[in-house]
Amino acid sequence: MLDEKKGRWAEELPFVLWADRTTSKVATTQTPYSSLFGTEAMISTEVVIPTAIYLLQNQENNDRILAQDLDTVVELRDLAKICIASHQQRITKAYNKNIKVRRFQI
Repeated sequence: MLDEKKGRWAEELPFVLWADRTTSKVATTQTPYSSLFGTEAMISTEVVIPTAIYLLQNQENNDRILAQDLDTVVELRDLAKICIASHQQRITKAYNKNIKVRRFQI
């Protein structure tokens, strides 16, 4: 499988980046896309092969939801900051659990 893709990394890069940007991260519990734009990304196949969610959307409802998402994006970013701080504390605690303090005297 990898031999087929060898030397074609430039063609595969957009798909890899899209996958990374739309995958939830452990530290923030959000996707980078939603952290930036305040809404989840729509997968391009949903436009070609419509899903139930895509078919039930209308323009007025979509505009209202997008406006609401823009109002809550600051709250989502604040929540992400809290999650990052919590994640960093857990990592620090796990890293420091085996450290032995040594005190030196003159």
